[in-house]
Amino acid sequence: MNGDRPTVNGERILNGVQHDVSNSASHIGQTKQVQDVKPLPAPVKNGSSIPVNGQHGASQIPNGDHPRSVANGFEQAPPEILDLVPKDSYLPMAALISRASQTCWNGLASMVEQLATMQVPELPLDQTKTLPNNLPNNQTKANLDKKDRLLRFANDQKADFIKLLVLLEWSKNVDDVSKTISINFWLMDRRRAYWNAISSMALLKQDSAGFQVPNPDLKVAAEVLSKGKVAKFPTLEAYLPQKDLSDKQILRLLRSLNQALSVRLALADDLPRQLRKFRVHDGRATFTVPNEFELDVSILDESVDAHFRMVDFRFRFSPAPPITDALHAEIERLANSNIDRDGLHGCYLFLHELTLSYKLAELHNQAIDLFRSQWAGHLRVEMIRRNLIIQYWTERPSSKSWIEFGIGSGRGTNHVSGQEPVPCLEIKWMRHGKKVDTLLLRLDDSVLCVEDILRQVIAQHSTQHLDSIFDKLVLTPLFASGELLVEQATSDEDPEQCSLTIQLSRGSHLQLKVDAVTGMLVISPVSERSERLQYEINRVHNVADEIVSKLLNFRCSVMEGVVLASIAGTSWETLRAFRLTQGEIKTMYGGPVVRINLVRQSQWGWGFFLAIIHAHDGDHWCLSQQIAVNGLNPHAQFQVLRTQKIHVKEELSPAYFERLADYANGLISLQRNADFVREKGEKLELAPFPAFDKHYVLPELSFELDMSKPAFAGQRHPSPGMAKSISGSVDATAVHKTIKVRFGGIDRATGRVLTIAQVQNGASQRVLKHLDKSMLDGDVTLDSQHGTLTIRVQSSISEPAISAIVDKAMDLEKSLATMEQIYRLPGLKLKTMSNPSFTITYQHDGPKELGVNINLGVGSQIPRIDFFPREVNPHIHLASQYTRLFQAPHVPFAAKVGDFLTSLILTLPLTTFLQTLQRNLGLNARPQQPDTRNPESGVRVHVLVRNATAFAVQYFTTAARVPQDVGPNSQPHLLARLEIVQHINSSDKPMWLVRAALEDFQSYTRPSYTTPALRAKLRQEIFARSENESKWLALDNAAACMADRPEALLQSIHEVLCNWAKQSTDSDAASTQSNQTQNKATKGQDNLPNGMNKPKAPGKLQMPGNAMPIGPVKQQRTPNTKGSRPVAATKGSTGTARNSEVITLD
Repeated sequence: MNGDRPTVNGERILNGVQHDVSNSASHIGQTKQVQDVKPLPAPVKNGSSIPVNGQHGASQIPNGDHPRSVANGFEQAPPEILDLVPKDSYLPMAALISRASQTCWNGLASMVEQLATMQVPELPLDQTKTLPNNLPNNQTKANLDKKDRLLRFANDQKADFIKLLVLLEWSKNVDDVSKTISINFWLMDRRRAYWNAISSMALLKQDSAGFQVPNPDLKVAAEVLSKGKVAKFPTLEAYLPQKDLSDKQILRLLRSLNQALSVRLALADDLPRQLRKFRVHDGRATFTVPNEFELDVSILDESVDAHFRMVDFRFRFSPAPPITDALHAEIERLANSNIDRDGLHGCYLFLHELTLSYKLAELHNQAIDLFRSQWAGHLRVEMIRRNLIIQYWTERPSSKSWIEFGIGSGRGTNHVSGQEPVPCLEIKWMRHGKKVDTLLLRLDDSVLCVEDILRQVIAQHSTQHLDSIFDKLVLTPLFASGELLVEQATSDEDPEQCSLTIQLSRGSHLQLKVDAVTGMLVISPVSERSERLQYEINRVHNVADEIVSKLLNFRCSVMEGVVLASIAGTSWETLRAFRLTQGEIKTMYGGPVVRINLVRQSQWGWGFFLAIIHAHDGDHWCLSQQIAVNGLNPHAQFQVLRTQKIHVKEELSPAYFERLADYANGLISLQRNADFVREKGEKLELAPFPAFDKHYVLPELSFELDMSKPAFAGQRHPSPGMAKSISGSVDATAVHKTIKVRFGGIDRATGRVLTIAQVQNGASQRVLKHLDKSMLDGDVTLDSQHGTLTIRVQSSISEPAISAIVDKAMDLEKSLATMEQIYRLPGLKLKTMSNPSFTITYQHDGPKELGVNINLGVGSQIPRIDFFPREVNPHIHLASQYTRLFQAPHVPFAAKVGDFLTSLILTLPLTTFLQTLQRNLGLNARPQQPDTRNPESGVRVHVLVRNATAFAVQYFTTAARVPQDVGPNSQPHLLARLEIVQHINSSDKPMWLVRAALEDFQSYTRPSYTTPALRAKLRQEIFARSENESKWLALDNAAACMADRPEALLQSIHEVLCNWAKQSTDSDAASTQSNQTQNKATKGQDNLPNGMNKPKAPGKLQMPGNAMPIGPVKQQRTPNTKGSRPVAATKGSTGTARNSEVITLD
């Protein structure tokens, strides 16, 4: 029926030549696959000698025998068969041998190193066996293993070299071998085609078991299908086709089906909730599951028990895989099976799981595409137990992170209790090996895109990574205070939008991003320094602290570059050879220091330097000083004078550092001057230095200058025992003057610092107006209206300028004080004035004008005083006393010069009288013949200058005229001793007090008068006389006269003494007649007080000529004696002449 049917299992094969199955099967394992070579199909031409599909042409040979001509030679093979394997696929024999030799050598070297590490224990001597060559035969396991490995290595290499030998032999006939290989390849390809056909037929046989038509006649069926008729049935012209339905029939059938489906679905109680969204149309019901699939079902009849049958199936997501007919048929079969078994619910579960599987497969395919394209080398895709694992950032040196796609059971947190769990597609994110529960994905379930999911996960990972850096960064001082800004841009979907912008300086920012593909941190803008930073932070294993530390270090390096660029070309010098140790840096500046640069100004030398410090807490500059090294501590020591932070808002430029240089110079100058004042023990006022900014003003250094002492010497206040000023014109408040010192800048050419000092002078406007400019130095100016003295001093920055300022202030103070006294005192006239000397005259009505030249000198030197004319001016005898006056400590110069000039006026009448008396009746006066009519002929006067306001007058008589009533304790030639001292009455008018030298002082052992009668006489005539026409003031034991009119009192005393000496001599003439012989022997020397005998009392040498003795006279003191005379001034030189002696009375 329907033709002859072949037997089963290939027992009868009509088409083709029968082959030996066993022989063919033996060659299957020997087939060799060649990549990238497409086999050429066998030619199918009429009359070809090559069989096709087992059939032969006209010369067909039965029983499968082949022609002899083809079997005997391969030269007749077509060229396309002989060239199937191109010659480019062959390797050179030399390269193969070289590679084999290199592999052998490397393997041998590696094996030797491994064998050397294997320890072979030594056997005891009693267990050691020897070989015939007397070598030990160690049979331990370790030694045998070493030998076995060596033997196996030798055998493997031997086999390789044998193969090389065979290949070398083949290379001799390379053309024949090449043709043989090509023919063999073609034969194997034909053999594979035959076996593929056999395999297809076997599968068809297996599938035919389910056919409903028994014993199908495939030959007749093929003939019917192809020709529409059968040759065996010539009377049957053709098969009758089924008549098509009309349109009305089709519509009626579809309506009937729609109605039946609607009723069935409306009454169905087992319809799953996912399939409750459907529509009935065209005789079918279409169930739509969003983002998954669409299912079309229908029924075959209208019976209640009739099952639904799947009509069509479509995926509702993209990209969806194409559904082939075979796949569609398989899905239809399985779907109908599930409908028959579990109804539509079973069908839904089957199709739902099928959809999830295809989604997972599609995600896997997309991941593979990413792995092979732009994400190559940075993704790892694996399928593990139906779970898709995508590991990203594989090259990043940190723990692994991946995304896991899988089909979950549906029993998660979103499962509603009471409902049957439905499997679903789950996505898990494992970050650094730990599951992240806060994954936020914005997915479109209708569109599958694994790259979008991957980018969202990476965006959130990048955000968290930048969050950790941001959280650590905002805790640092610079960002916590808001001085530097940090801004973070976040995104949960696009990793390119995730960035961290960090402010480094005033105009520099750094942007930090995470590369989505590699996971590396990317820094922009790009520079050599930022490239190095990027390399360093990408080596860190996700430690935010280390990344923040490196970012702060980078900020320090950027600021260092800005500072060095700004310093270049300015007056600052970089100290490249000078370095501080870490211990010194920590001690001086504290805390960790990232970068430090030392600079200085050329005029500073090595004593000062400026350290510019860059640390995590900000940038600072520190002005430091190197303390001098002593012998006990040979190591250099440093101290910080000033530290200030460099704010980010500062515009670092050359102008900024030039201002900083001026600020530092001023600070050093003021600090050095302040230290100098403190070293001198003086009080000072120096306000705190202001912060350095664009409009800073350095403070002034002010201190009190004591004008009563040399510059910074002696005690702070005047001594309580200082004598009161004679003039009384100096105010006590004028002793201390306030000097204000400020920084005046620096001369860039010479490198010297200008220091400006201001002193408020108390001189009158009259003096200031008449002050000649020649009296002032070029660096000293005076404001005559306000009395402000401005002194400018240039000095080295390491040297204080206070000493020079004080010297100049003292010099000008001396000049002003001198002029003030000149204009204040009457009788003084300023003739000439120059720096630093004054010429003053104070007597203008005499035969000669008297004056003095005062040379003030420089600094704190004592003025030099020269009186003129020297032969007439009586004050020449007081020069040394005036010098001592200016040497008095703790007395202002104004008081000294006031006392001096006042003394000149007050003492002029007195010294003039005493000089005349000394010149006429002095000890060195020319001897006179005794004259009874001249009472002065036998009297000598000796004047002593104790100080500028105290004088001693001694009266002597000659030896021939010595009175007889001389006391036993008196000198035989002394008449009286008087002293002239300053006296101030109740009206504060200057007066001279004349009194007995020793009358009221118990410290002296000798009386002031030779006889009591003389004391009584002088008291009666002078000291107690009330009728003196107001020429002097009688004080009983002394007398006082006005300072400008001392001549009347002194002349009266002189006349009393001379008359008393003459009267006493005349009354005792008889008693002295017996001593004429002795007096003759001493004649010619009666001008000496004691003749040729030297006095027993200690004496002083007399100055040559008629000069008054100056300086102190030696006195004897009795301790604790009431009313004793104060100690005289310091002993000075008297300039005595040789062989001239005079008795010193006190």
